[in-house]
Amino acid sequence: MSDSTGGVPPRDPQDPDERRPGTPGPDDPWQPPYEQLPADPSGPHGPSAPQGPSAPQGPPAYGQYAPEGYTPPPPYGGPYGGTPYGRAPDEGPVRVGAAFSWAWSSFGRSVGPWLGATFVVLAIGIAASWLLTPSLRDAFATLGNPAALEAATAEVTLTDTLLGAVLSVVSTLLGAVLVHGALAATSRGAATFGDFFALRNVPGILMLGLVNALIDLLLAYVPGIGGVLQLIVSFFLVAAIFFVVHSGQDAITAIRSSATLVARNLGTVLVAVLLTLALTFVGALLLGLGLLVAVPVTVLLGAYLFRRLVGEPVAPA
Repeated sequence: MSDSTGGVPPRDPQDPDERRPGTPGPDDPWQPPYEQLPADPSGPHGPSAPQGPSAPQGPPAYGQYAPEGYTPPPPYGGPYGGTPYGRAPDEGPVRVGAAFSWAWSSFGRSVGPWLGATFVVLAIGIAASWLLTPSLRDAFATLGNPAALEAATAEVTLTDTLLGAVLSVVSTLLGAVLVHGALAATSRGAATFGDFFALRNVPGILMLGLVNALIDLLLAYVPGIGGVLQLIVSFFLVAAIFFVVHSGQDAITAIRSSATLVARNLGTVLVAVLLTLALTFVGALLLGLGLLVAVPVTVLLGAYLFRRLVGEPVAPA
């Protein structure tokens, strides 16, 4: 039984001159004229996306360019929370305990550079104190004579005052050496020996030392409460050296910045200062050798708190 084709001869699949189905021509009896073909909104590859904002595009294959309209996803730990890879968890309140843990870990990662730099700083500091403090030398010379000791330490001359100012500048510069290493550690997690001596803003450091000496000199002549006032001022200026080194501020601006920062974080700074004093005291009890550990850890703790309190990230240690 044969199928009727309605008078149209069957298509020969072996004939290369036959037109492919779906390709109409003016004389092709198998397709209606082109103008009679219904418009296919789907196109050859399926339904098209609705007009309006472009639909999200998928990520490009490896080695290919991203398609037009493709928006990469936010990085891990972006604006939707989480911690970026390689960054410390800086969200949440600043805690002294976390600062101490970070400081201890960072010190452990760079023990050699810290021990070397701290030994150099302590050695120079002890030598400078001996040379620039005549009353200290007199005190050692008259240890067996209480009357002579009292007379040697009671009199303060103009020379003693000027030498004390020089000693303040030297001490500030030596402290800045350790601060440079600690700030470098907050950026990389550990410090190298060269970080300590890559000094920045040296004029600001020297000026801060002079201002500190002037403040101590003026408060020393306040009867009765001069010593207490010195402690209070020192407490509010504890971050000044970090502002000078890290932010490049001049001495006066750094003092104002430090006072503002401490006033806004009184509890945190007070706990940190008390912990620093305790660590230093314990380190001094261990024949002074404990200072080679206590001093680096306390400086690192201060650098961590400074960076966090000013809203900057700290590298994990």
